Amino acid sequence: MNRKANLLLSLFTALFFTAYSQAPKELAAPKYAIKGKLVKSGTSNPVEFATVSIFNEVDSALITGGLTDVDGVFNVPVEPGDYYIRIQFMGFKDVMISNVNISKSAPVYDAGQIPFAENETLLEEVVVQAERTQMEMTLDKKVFNIGKDLSNLGGSATDILDNLPSVQVDVDGNVNLRGSGNVRILIDGKPSGLVGLSSNDALRQLNGNLVESIEIITNPSARYDAEGLAGIINIVLKKDKKKGLNGSFQVNTGIPDNHGGSINLNVRKNWINFFTNFGINYRRNDGRGFSDQVFFDSPDKLTPTLETIRDRTQDRGGLSYSTRFGSDIYLNETNTLTLAFLYRYSDENNKTRLIYDDFYPQSGADSISFRNDDEGEGDENIEYSLNYTRDFERKGQKLTFDFQYQNNNEAESSDLIETIGTDRNDQIPILLQRANNDEIEERFMLQSDYIHPFGKDGKLEFGTRYTDRLVGNDYVVTEQNNAGIYEVDSAFSNEFEYEEDVLAVYAIVGNKIDKLSWQVGLRFEQTRLLTFQKTDDNRNVQNYGNFFPSVFFTYQFTKEQAIQTSYSRRISRPRGRSLNPFTSISDSRNFWLGNPGLQPEYTDSYELGYLLNTRSGSLYTGVYYRHTEGGVQRLRNTTEEGITFTRPYNVSTEDAYGVEVNISQDFTDWYRVSGNVNFYRSIVPDGSVVFGESTLSFNGAEATTLSSRLSNNFKFNKLFDAQLNVNYRAPRNTVQGKTLSITSVDLGMSRDILKGNGTLAFNIRDLFNSRKYRSEISNERSFQYSEYQRRTTTATLSFTYRLNQKKQRERGGDGDYDGDGGGEF
Repeated sequence: MNRKANLLLSLFTALFFTAYSQAPKELAAPKYAIKGKLVKSGTSNPVEFATVSIFNEVDSALITGGLTDVDGVFNVPVEPGDYYIRIQFMGFKDVMISNVNISKSAPVYDAGQIPFAENETLLEEVVVQAERTQMEMTLDKKVFNIGKDLSNLGGSATDILDNLPSVQVDVDGNVNLRGSGNVRILIDGKPSGLVGLSSNDALRQLNGNLVESIEIITNPSARYDAEGLAGIINIVLKKDKKKGLNGSFQVNTGIPDNHGGSINLNVRKNWINFFTNFGINYRRNDGRGFSDQVFFDSPDKLTPTLETIRDRTQDRGGLSYSTRFGSDIYLNETNTLTLAFLYRYSDENNKTRLIYDDFYPQSGADSISFRNDDEGEGDENIEYSLNYTRDFERKGQKLTFDFQYQNNNEAESSDLIETIGTDRNDQIPILLQRANNDEIEERFMLQSDYIHPFGKDGKLEFGTRYTDRLVGNDYVVTEQNNAGIYEVDSAFSNEFEYEEDVLAVYAIVGNKIDKLSWQVGLRFEQTRLLTFQKTDDNRNVQNYGNFFPSVFFTYQFTKEQAIQTSYSRRISRPRGRSLNPFTSISDSRNFWLGNPGLQPEYTDSYELGYLLNTRSGSLYTGVYYRHTEGGVQRLRNTTEEGITFTRPYNVSTEDAYGVEVNISQDFTDWYRVSGNVNFYRSIVPDGSVVFGESTLSFNGAEATTLSSRLSNNFKFNKLFDAQLNVNYRAPRNTVQGKTLSITSVDLGMSRDILKGNGTLAFNIRDLFNSRKYRSEISNERSFQYSEYQRRTTTATLSFTYRLNQKKQRERGGDGDYDGDGGGEF
């Protein structure tokens, strides 16, 4: 660990113990309050999570309320006045307490121990179905509660994302939202070391058991980073604040190798709350695929010169673990300090074999080549974070300060052997190479936000954020010469640095007029981006400032129906891999090249949606439109020798629009259906770019496609629950070809045991082994059909045990809707 990281660790530790030593032994009680303890009649057993409502004695208006905690205790702050109390919980008789007077002479009303009697008639006649809803709607995001989806048990964060509506994970593990790969991924509302240097690998290694929910924000407001053209995906990790000791433990095993476990624990007593998560897993995935590529001597593609059939097999995986722990320190009833530490490490061994069958039609000759890549990969991520929150006496008024530091290291080392022969058994080594890739990232973040309510429903918010991100990449390729000595290959070796500084300020104002809620925001971001290619002493500096407005309107027709419209402007800045001109040599015939001259993309995004909640279901229908300037496309070019280069370019504009439908419906008390359909159309005009020393032209693309997911949920009395998911993605045109359709089916079953404290679950992902990525790519000199499967069918068995923790439950099919312009993390 470098000197800077040591200094930060010392500061972090000092702050923690200073706060610990100065924290009060007890939180100050509210100045005016109503309190009591609820117990089951005839016992001393507490009744937790009962609803306590406080009404005005004069006009019966609801004033405030709360829930009993795990000890059955409630303590509700109030103003001086005359009240009555109603306590309610399903399966129990309501309790009414009258003549409650709060004044300066009697600031606290203590109801003492309150017996709560079961309603036996109700319990006999009503079966309560109370599972937590899978999707909740708010003004600017959709929240997906992960625990309900049986197909996610024992999986990774990548598996979870691939199961969400409107989200797709491509063959390389890249995440797409509504057909766009320009999506920002956050952890707990902020960039995180859990995403790592390579987000697709990091998400694959992140234990899904640690994930509480995922928020999809297709039109973020000005309070969020403007990064990400298609929006933001926020992964919320598990953390609890209930008093006492509580948590959950999970172990899982599966085939192919998928073994692991996780621990989530929380301890809260009075003024301090400790939380920790730990997850470990060992996974190996067998991937396979092939491609058939034909090369031509001219753009008319009449005379083939070479046909190459490439077979690819890989065995990828290893051991990875992550831990996060910290504490919330309640300095008093209005000031909270949160300190947290995160560490993730993975150690993988990845083996890849490529087999090239080459056929030369003009000469009739053929040959077979093998290329084996044995790669060791280590990835270490460290993160420190500090948050201070000040709550004021006025409800909703809040001031926060955040500091975050992360350090990521990734080291890859490969031994590559290439052979050639006339058949698969007669092979002669022709090339021995070694590749070492060391990459390091440091990131600082400082942020402050303030929320000031005004009037009855008004709210003013403003804040600022500064981030500094430095990435260094040292890629060295050596090749064995005739004397058996490895020499540096300067054609592929490269040392590259990338630094990005972003300073942002924003302001938001919102209010509510009768049934109309509105929110208007403006964000300004000043960006400085520097790339330095040390190998040839090439520097590139970009410095630009941009305004990013956002607008939201919601009209609430009734409690069940609302219509909402929104607009935001977004940016996608080029990142290190897209700017770095180095090439990976894993495949000696297909190379990826970064583009140091790549410029940011800008998108204007519009959305109009209708939400309907009923007693047994919910429906959301939305239409959206995105206009992108400076759109980036990955273009392929092929040489006469049959070598393919792929490079990103700012090529043109892109217009995309679509319709999204989300529906959830309880048909009976044992069968529920939820589904999503996203119809999508994009238009990219014709264009051309300078590719090396030549000009590469491409045809525009008009794509009309859809993605859909249908989830069938069954309850077989008290035996077990089951879930059957069907996913379908239609074909889609691209500027140089098209991707073909994918259909897959997932099956899951679970049963509660140990008096509801444990759950045993079994799932099969990709039941019919059909989740295969197929594509066609064409340019002036070649045509290629390819098919790839990241992994075959998997089966996983898991066991979860909950300690002093109730199973998370759902409120029927009503869902949630927040029309106040909120949506904070």
